[in-house]
Amino acid sequence: MSSPKPATSRLIARYFWIVCVGYAVDLGSYVAMTEAGLHLYLAYLASFAIGTTCNVLLLRRYFAAGRHALGKDLALTMASNGIVILLAMGLYIALMGLLGVHHVIAKILSNGVSFLANYQVRRSFF
Repeated sequence: MSSPKPATSRLIARYFWIVCVGYAVDLGSYVAMTEAGLHLYLAYLASFAIGTTCNVLLLRRYFAAGRHALGKDLALTMASNGIVILLAMGLYIALMGLLGVHHVIAKILSNGVSFLANYQVRRSFF
């Protein structure tokens, strides 16, 4: 198996760093909301919306302009990410409920899975 082309590697690296910023915003807002007493599941969903919005704005600015207007891009991203978030939230609940993983660690792990899946969706359709 050969290594990716340098341009592809740079593109993936740029995407990775942009997503890390969005991920930090998502996680930071999640921790703030749970510390403020918001129910874990509501904080999970709200931080998803905040992180997704941040990612869309950053990706459009620094990764790819997008094929759609901002509003449509955000709506399509929320819809496509919404499907992935259901799977990620199932993982989040399973990690906490079945394995006893702390809710912040469960959030980090489930978000990692969702961001990888969303990379493929965004790359293919946006």
